[in-house]
Amino acid sequence: MPLHPRYIPCNPSEGEGDGSSISVLRTSDNAYFLAAPIPNIQIKDVVTPIPDPQDSASSPPDDDSGLEDESTTTKLASVILPTASLPLSRLLNHPNIISLVDVVQNSQLPGGSIKSGPLADLTIWEDMTAGCLSSLLPSPKTIPPFTDEERWAALVAPDTGRFSLPESLCWHVLRSISRALLWLHHGIKETEGIPGEWGKHDDDWHAVLIMDVSPEQIWFKKPDGAKGVFYGACKLGGFQQAKVCGSVGWKVAISNRPEDVPTWKRAYWAPEINKNIRPWTRASEIWSLGAVLYVMMTGIPPPILYTYDWQISRMNDKDFSHYIRNVVGDMLKTQPGERPTALELVNRVEEKWTEWRTGTEEGRQFVDASDVRVGESLIST
Repeated sequence: MPLHPRYIPCNPSEGEGDGSSISVLRTSDNAYFLAAPIPNIQIKDVVTPIPDPQDSASSPPDDDSGLEDESTTTKLASVILPTASLPLSRLLNHPNIISLVDVVQNSQLPGGSIKSGPLADLTIWEDMTAGCLSSLLPSPKTIPPFTDEERWAALVAPDTGRFSLPESLCWHVLRSISRALLWLHHGIKETEGIPGEWGKHDDDWHAVLIMDVSPEQIWFKKPDGAKGVFYGACKLGGFQQAKVCGSVGWKVAISNRPEDVPTWKRAYWAPEINKNIRPWTRASEIWSLGAVLYVMMTGIPPPILYTYDWQISRMNDKDFSHYIRNVVGDMLKTQPGERPTALELVNRVEEKWTEWRTGTEEGRQFVDASDVRVGESLIST
């Protein structure tokens, strides 16, 4: 496998097929990333020649002498990437969204496509070294369809031994992904290097609905080596279904629900989406994130066959604090207008997370990456 201008495949044999991603090493600093081949999609333009009036007048064509169409083919990537890569990188420039690092277009070089094969054109992404959230949860195949009332009756019975992940990890996911949604929904994020300062960093922001907030889209990095830190960065990824909505300044962001998705993903669809009575909105994605947290706390998605109060009571089966139970409960409200917006959610999560850290034993023992940064700044001064 030949070298790319800036990246070397870590395992050359990976480049022999058309895999979805391969590990690469950046030559400038030996940092690792994931490279995804850009599909070799071509568009065909067909041009029908205009006949010469003099030819048609002197010798009319017979039935077998029709005019032949001329066609040209253009590689779609060469048309889209030069204009789309910069806006995409700006959109994905957020500490809680998997970043697009680079775009490599070797096919634009002389003989590039022949030399590099399926790796001629690549998008380079952050390597989320600790995997995705779904690997920590029960397999979705174990969840019965909502039409199976008997099996669901057993799943939603009070059970102090039910599956759950640590509350500290639940807070970590909630804090991280709520910030990602705030950026996508409103273009608001925390100013780098100035904790607590939030602002709109793009006056021309268009609301983005990711249309798929589920465990498969939530990824982790390994801790960066800071002493005692519990978890590495948590980021949202997977924009295959995403929609850019409306125009600049619109308060409403709506879309039709996606079709042809796996049945189990509907467990993370808000009630109004599952019933197909309202369009997909920002509030729908707040519910989806609440459903992800609910699965982390109970091992099952919110049981839509049961009343809201019964759904929420299942978070009481384990020793989760009222701080997080109340936040998730509000995210799972049946009516979209009763759920917090992304901005309200981020503010409330920060408030309750702080109270959890001072008001519970687990919270006091928890070590976050920000704790280490604060400690280092105090030592340096």
